[in-house]
Amino acid sequence: MKQYGHHKSLLAICLLFATSPSWGVNFDTSLLAGDSAKSDLTRFYEDQNMPAGIQEMDIYVNDDWKGRYPFTFTGDDKKIYLEQKEAMLLGVSLPKLDTEQYDYSLEQIVQGGSYSVDVSTLSIKLSVPQSFVLRTQVGYVPPEFWDSGVPAMIFSYNTTYYKTKNKNGAKLSSDDFYSGLESGLNIGSWQFRDNSTVRKYSGEQLKWQNNTRYIRKSLPMQKSNLLVGDFYTQGNLFDSMRIRGVSLASDINMRPSSQQGFAPIVRGVAQTNALIKVLQNGSVIYQESVPPGQFTLDNIQPTGSAGDLLVIVQEANGQEQSFTVPFSAVPGMLKEGVSNYALFAGKVNQDGGNYTPSFVQGTFEYGFNNLITGYIGTIASENYRAYLVGSGWNLPIGAVSVDITHADTQLLNDSQHGQSMRVSYSKFLDTTATNFTLAAYRYSTKGYYSFNDSIHAHDGYRSYQESIDLYKKNQKNNQETPAVDLNTWDSMRGARPKNTFTINLNQRLPESWGTFYVSGSQRDYWATIPATREYQLGYANSYAQMSYSLSASRVRDGQGKEENRYYLSLSLPMSLFDNNIWVSSGFTATDSGYQQSTLSLSGTALEANRLNYAFSGSNQQNGQNMASANVTYRANISTLGASLSESNDYRQTGLSARGSLVAIPWNVLMSNEVGSTMTIVKAPKAEGLMINGDQSIVTNSEGLALVPYATPYRKNAITVTNTEETQGAEVIGNIANSAPLEGAVSVVNFKTDTRKNWVSRALFFDNKALPFGSEILSIDGESIGYVGQSSVLYLKAENFPKKVVVQLANGSCTINELTENLDSSPAICQ
Repeated sequence: MKQYGHHKSLLAICLLFATSPSWGVNFDTSLLAGDSAKSDLTRFYEDQNMPAGIQEMDIYVNDDWKGRYPFTFTGDDKKIYLEQKEAMLLGVSLPKLDTEQYDYSLEQIVQGGSYSVDVSTLSIKLSVPQSFVLRTQVGYVPPEFWDSGVPAMIFSYNTTYYKTKNKNGAKLSSDDFYSGLESGLNIGSWQFRDNSTVRKYSGEQLKWQNNTRYIRKSLPMQKSNLLVGDFYTQGNLFDSMRIRGVSLASDINMRPSSQQGFAPIVRGVAQTNALIKVLQNGSVIYQESVPPGQFTLDNIQPTGSAGDLLVIVQEANGQEQSFTVPFSAVPGMLKEGVSNYALFAGKVNQDGGNYTPSFVQGTFEYGFNNLITGYIGTIASENYRAYLVGSGWNLPIGAVSVDITHADTQLLNDSQHGQSMRVSYSKFLDTTATNFTLAAYRYSTKGYYSFNDSIHAHDGYRSYQESIDLYKKNQKNNQETPAVDLNTWDSMRGARPKNTFTINLNQRLPESWGTFYVSGSQRDYWATIPATREYQLGYANSYAQMSYSLSASRVRDGQGKEENRYYLSLSLPMSLFDNNIWVSSGFTATDSGYQQSTLSLSGTALEANRLNYAFSGSNQQNGQNMASANVTYRANISTLGASLSESNDYRQTGLSARGSLVAIPWNVLMSNEVGSTMTIVKAPKAEGLMINGDQSIVTNSEGLALVPYATPYRKNAITVTNTEETQGAEVIGNIANSAPLEGAVSVVNFKTDTRKNWVSRALFFDNKALPFGSEILSIDGESIGYVGQSSVLYLKAENFPKKVVVQLANGSCTINELTENLDSSPAICQ
């Protein structure tokens, strides 16, 4: 095999010289020694056209690279074709094809422009008139070419197990098991999805809870989605809530926009191996175990676009702290003539509620011009009416929206009427590098109830009425029963906010002065409830290779007591056995003084950085010491994690796993990440190919691999690369594209050459060697190999060819009885 490799290298060098642009148009075969000058090397001449067949080529449109696509060459420069689905990805407005035509020719694509084929670089350059170039966002694909994928069943999981055990006293232990599960079925453009959680606390039964369960139908041409089932309403104008019903609404992700909406980033500090729970509207939407120190959660997907996030940090010793991350989206500015709409009809289906009124809700947004966007909305229910009108302004000082909502609420023997006014602001100031992600102020009158408020109020009354009925039933004497007190059963009367202010700001300071951020909210209420204030302040910078940060936040402990917490961290990168490691230290203090100092070592190891680890030790208040370890390993089929911490008072252990599973006809595939829109790579019989440079995603023995991520409605480039474990068929081309619908499981096909390699030997009838470099053809005229040194034949075919033709400079010769063994007598070419 080594000799075979040397022959291939020598031939490649010769052919490189033969086609180098610095040489003449034709290769002078007299430069070859001996009978090699008789070789027919015209197929390697520079001015030679691409041979007929399919060839992967890089394509450029007005010098902008668009990817690599398979072109069909016919031997005629004027008849080069590209499949319709591939041509639509070039960003060119194309003419309609004839009924019986399925491929575009290059002449049809350039539409009066020009094109050139560069054989030496395997590239095609198109010059297309600007009037035919689509003015869309980079990577955007027109809706008519979105891929609905193949029939598939999907299952994703994110599971954590967290246990603590006290060493003192009764030596009590507590367990917390959580698993976020998403399952679904795809048939064409119809999708079924079920998002549920399984939880178990110490001393409680295993509890399953469904979050959403619905059928979705994408409507690409309308840039909308149809939903039927249990899901959350949009919350950009009204509060988001869980309903059981039907929805027809625009999907902003289907539009060619670089802004896909606002999602909050959760930052905080953990003192131990802590369990982080993120709740929205009372439901846990995310949970993760983190090592000691600062943490950042930037992959949280809220259930709606409004509703503050409550973050609970459960330390290994059982202590809890909490803080709120404000979250409500500014109504988006729309371009002139662009509209968004959302229609909902059904019944409220909130967790833990008994009052489930039917309702309808509608919103509409429209861009009048580049300055003004208007929006309206309404909610109509059994005992509730609300009407909203507002406008967004694209001003030089930023995007500002102002709206007012009027609500009529019918309660028991009482009617309430009120208004809520809101002003929102968002802006990135180039001159100062200030990014106001969101700044909003809302004032609500005393009689204003949101739809959620009215539902809670009715639920409160029903609960109180049930207690009254029970009290009457248990009374032996006809004693006077307590009257229904409005302030008693209407818990929302006292808890409804009067003024609310929220802000998220990121400020990049001049030169090398670092970055400053602040997020927070302040609320006061219509009753005697004290005003609440939540905030996070932070500053980060670096000096030489060392980075450092300072932060301050207001948190609540498990008893509801608020305190200010301060944190300082330092981090220094180093190298160990060619792997990156970070040495970090942290210091935590509160209003009451010193809390904890920590020293940690973290890094990556193994091939492709599959292993992430963090080891730390800390000194805590009152002289307590703690040591901890946290590791995560990315296997091919799942990402596994473990944590352990030990102190004088407790021991904590934890386990985690996440991944996805997809079943398509006759195959089941797994990946190590949670995915919703996924891609299956199909390269028949090519085993061990690495996908997108990720060594944890490789093709199996059938040439299949599951990529758990894809951007819906955009062009996704998938690349394959050989590894040391690559075997089987040879892949033809290394890049392909897909543009899937959201939630689709797309299949990207790579062509492979499944032919086997064969080696033989042949001579002329006078025992002279065949010319080096001569092309070998099958009896059907297909090129299947070449002649190497010492008249050795290198062949590639499904089955060993007994009869072949050798192309010579002045004709050809035929071998009728080829042998497979080099040690056998050489065949004769005549």
